[in-house]
Amino acid sequence: MKDSVLRPRRTGVDSVLKVHSSELFIKREDRIFFSQGTKIRKLLGIYKNLESKLRSGEIQKVILQGNLHSNAILAGSLFFKFVEVPTKILGYSRDPKLITPASIISKRFSEMELYPTRKEWGEVVEDTTKSLPPNEVLIPEYLFTTSALQGLMSLWEEIDPMKYDRIILDVGSGLTWISSILWGKLPMTGICLGMEKEKFIPWIKLRLSSLRLPNIDLPWESLIDPREKIEGDFSYGKKGNIWLEKSSEYQKRFGIYLEPIYAAKSISMIESMMKKRELEGRILYIYQGGILQGGVSSIL
Repeated sequence: MKDSVLRPRRTGVDSVLKVHSSELFIKREDRIFFSQGTKIRKLLGIYKNLESKLRSGEIQKVILQGNLHSNAILAGSLFFKFVEVPTKILGYSRDPKLITPASIISKRFSEMELYPTRKEWGEVVEDTTKSLPPNEVLIPEYLFTTSALQGLMSLWEEIDPMKYDRIILDVGSGLTWISSILWGKLPMTGICLGMEKEKFIPWIKLRLSSLRLPNIDLPWESLIDPREKIEGDFSYGKKGNIWLEKSSEYQKRFGIYLEPIYAAKSISMIESMMKKRELEGRILYIYQGGILQGGVSSIL
């Protein structure tokens, strides 16, 4: 099982939709390790950067930080469990009664240190950073590191730019979006589902220095706020009945389960834009995974 996560297989591409003279393809990152997709590519980059110190025992524990219920915490807990690295979650949860796949898996596989507010958590992270034992490593929130960015390059190495005219992907933390720009072999459209575009731009600008990319010229015009294209609740993390129904509809039409928090929303917007000829040509959507957040009973 350790080899299966450290050596993920190349993911396939499915043609799912033709509108006018255009065609939509889906890159099946959801097929990587419990549907953790691009998060696993990021974690592989982080692991490879730490591997020699992990093997020598110089590093004995990895600390993941952030919202207990996030995809990054879920993927990190799973990944480090299967590569046999002791893990601690330094996280926060505003609702102590909330139970999600991420919280269930994290509590099962990791040591926990939780706080009730993001402010209190942030203060503890600052103190922890200053007093971190030499045999522990604190991974930034959202896996937002240069090594994770390097791990994502394996995704683009699998894509033949001669086969497509445009890449489309969901934008959460923005790391995968940035990696696509660094690759730079096709036009790219990012769908702002993690936060609204007007909030995302200043947010990501503050974090570019941590990637050692303070002077990168990012194409802000390539970002789309889905609220400007179709109707629906695009609040972060919300799936709602309309998106659950869309997810079910797409599964029947395409034979692919598109999770309702990100993918079903994006495909709905893409299809609408294709019908209006706002998107044309051979379009490749990067399905980044995340199915476990819709249910975890299959692995417990």
